[in-house]
Amino acid sequence: MTYTNEEYAEMAIKANEEGKTLKEVKGKLKLVEPDSIHLSDEQIVSQNQVIKNSLINEANEKISLFKDVIDLDMQESNEEEQLKQWKKYRIILTRIDVSDINVIFPKKPV
Repeated sequence: MTYTNEEYAEMAIKANEEGKTLKEVKGKLKLVEPDSIHLSDEQIVSQNQVIKNSLINEANEKISLFKDVIDLDMQESNEEEQLKQWKKYRIILTRIDVSDINVIFPKKPV
C-alpha cells in the first residue's frame, strides 16, 4: 500500500506519542511495540566508559569552580563542604571498574 507523506507523518507522530514504532505488516503500516535492544558485553563496557568519563568531566568542572570561589574568598554557605563532596565523588568515580557490566554509578553530590 502506498501512503502519502502526510499520512505517513501522522502515523509516525502517533507512534512516537504512544512509544511505538511503525512496521509494515502484510503491506500495511501498523503501530507495534518496539523491539528491545540487546547490547553485547563489549558495548556495555564501552558505554560504561563513556558515562564514567562524562561524570568525571562534570566533577572536574564543579571542583574547578568551587576552587576558584574559595581561592578568591567569594564562598557562600557550605561551598567548602561541597568542594570536598565533589572531590570524594571524583575519587569514587576513578575507582569504578567499567568492565563490570552491572556497574552502578554513585549519585552526584548535591
